[in-house]
Amino acid sequence: MATADSTTESTHTVRTGPGTVQVDLNGLFDDNQSIIIQPDGKILIGGYTEYLAWGYPGAPGEESYGYEQNHCVVRLNADGSLDTGFHDAGIDIVPAAIAPASRYELTAVQSDGKVLVAVALNTGIQVERYNSDGTRDATFGQGGVMTVGISHDFKDIDLTANTDGTFQVSARGFDQATVTRVGDDGTFVDGFGDKGVLTVNIPADPYYNGGISTAVQADGGVVVAAAYNAAGMGEPTYALQRFTPDGQRDSHFGDNGVLYLSPAMGFGEDSVVTLQADGKIIVMGYVAGDPWATVARLNADGSFDTGFGAHGKVTFEADTPVALAVQADGKIVAAGTSSGDFSVIRLNADGSVDTGFGSQDGNLHVEGGAGEEILQGSDAAEIIHGLAGDDVLQGNGGRDLLQGGAGADIFRFTELSDSFRTDTQNSSDRILDFDAFQDRIDLIGLGFIGIGNGHDATLAVVASADGTRTYLKSFDADAAGQRFELALDGNWVGQLNGTHLVFTAPTVEGSATQDTITGSALSEIIYGLDGNDRINGGAGADVIIGGRGADRLNGGDRTDLSLWTDHQQNADIFRYTSTEDSYRTDSQSFTDLIEGFTVDDRIDVSALGYTGFGEGTGTTLKVVYNQASDRTYLKDVEADAQGHWFQIGLAGDWRESLDEDHMIFAPDAGVGMVGVAPEVDPGHLLT
Repeated sequence: MATADSTTESTHTVRTGPGTVQVDLNGLFDDNQSIIIQPDGKILIGGYTEYLAWGYPGAPGEESYGYEQNHCVVRLNADGSLDTGFHDAGIDIVPAAIAPASRYELTAVQSDGKVLVAVALNTGIQVERYNSDGTRDATFGQGGVMTVGISHDFKDIDLTANTDGTFQVSARGFDQATVTRVGDDGTFVDGFGDKGVLTVNIPADPYYNGGISTAVQADGGVVVAAAYNAAGMGEPTYALQRFTPDGQRDSHFGDNGVLYLSPAMGFGEDSVVTLQADGKIIVMGYVAGDPWATVARLNADGSFDTGFGAHGKVTFEADTPVALAVQADGKIVAAGTSSGDFSVIRLNADGSVDTGFGSQDGNLHVEGGAGEEILQGSDAAEIIHGLAGDDVLQGNGGRDLLQGGAGADIFRFTELSDSFRTDTQNSSDRILDFDAFQDRIDLIGLGFIGIGNGHDATLAVVASADGTRTYLKSFDADAAGQRFELALDGNWVGQLNGTHLVFTAPTVEGSATQDTITGSALSEIIYGLDGNDRINGGAGADVIIGGRGADRLNGGDRTDLSLWTDHQQNADIFRYTSTEDSYRTDSQSFTDLIEGFTVDDRIDVSALGYTGFGEGTGTTLKVVYNQASDRTYLKDVEADAQGHWFQIGLAGDWRESLDEDHMIFAPDAGVGMVGVAPEVDPGHLLT
């Protein structure tokens, strides 16, 4: 439905499975960098989250839009659910004064939720601490900042927070590393190393391969993990070294204090290390290009703990594992980034996946937040819950359970394989809470024409024998033997109609005066009619026909990337059926302005007889850029009998980006009359 424009609430998506939790903060890239367990068992994970700082995806030019990053903290309950009592439903976005991507730095979250940021300088590391509002914590260091001087050249740094409020900053050089322990107030911890600084020797590496990870033992000893390549050739080897509190190698560990882990064992350049309370060492790593992460547990002497996993090792699928923490009960929590989202997995003390974490019923879940989301399932069977907001639920493959929750929700099906039955297989989705007053089922992409007997492109509405469930079904199978079928809880026979079931693109019309029209997440045909209209198509592949008047047209809000999950599902068409729709004279302009035009959108002038780009004469349109207004114009330089020149404006400089792929022209062979609108082929309304 078309509504007045409104501000979209902040939102997030949570995916859970047995032992796993994945949090998507805003539909953009999230970079997990740290994890810590609070004394009450709650889990804090921290890092960065991107936001669209300027422009929009699909705009013209190579630098037409850009992202910046804020710090962020997510708090989970002990069972892996979001702690909704923490800031905004479990998520704290901490504004970054300077975009983190512009500097070499790391973040860590402390057990009180404050964010530490370590910035590599030329001769040291600057550590800043931030409150939730993005201000520096004045109780830390000098006005929220302290500096750790490094006496040697270094390439990589590490920042790790401890549950007691202390943290350590490490720097890796050519043949030595420095570990500095800092107290909660920003001062060095006396009694650790030499006045808070422990310097240790590591294998020389002329190429400084990989990073560094450190963990401090209860007695002040340190485990340092770093990849190195002594010959400067081939794959680096990952070395774990344990040092006594005075900086000497611990000869009781590994081979004279060193244990080597090769890439063949699953440990690459960016592995990380942590310690259990009993002194056992846990190391996690991955090899670039390998979708599997490896977690190993070592005894205090460096031997593999055979009571953990298979011969001391466990593997699980992960994109980029980056942080480890051990709970008081010995369970291991590993965090990282997966598919651009925060990802967490919890293992039992024996290395098995902790099925009490994440999904509580053994199923895969996808849940939204308070705002408007497009929740997309995978090919697996999932339970998708929109919760609050006007959401779009799209199960895709698998036998999904769909629950919209509060709000006007859309249940979308774009492929027959999304919900089907065969003679031997039932893969039909089920809607648990359909609301006839506001929910809709989007069937636009399937080609059905309406309710009927289930044959000839119609869907039958059939109730179960006990009346507790209603089925929308086709009795005509495709070449693969699949027949569309969708189940709804309750008896809806005789109640479902074209308002609830959307078979073709709905039509939205304005009036003869100035209108403001905002489309829904459906693919709609929007007519502005007369007047200087303001039209925003919203999500969906819309056809927008502004009509007469100087209209401002936008295919949809390109700044909300949670609604930008599939570019083709948001490819819009701006259609012109008369030269009176957008023109100028010698003294006045009634030119439409298309804003937010993307490389996937198109402008349809086929009804006007224009056949291509050119000099603006005959049946061609000329492309002209006005630098003062930063607008590109498509114009006919020949006036009609009323002195009207057809002209369309696009925001931005499209001279190098606009081509015939972005246009729908009339065929060259046809003789079109500019200004005359032929009958529109209904099949061409959405392409």
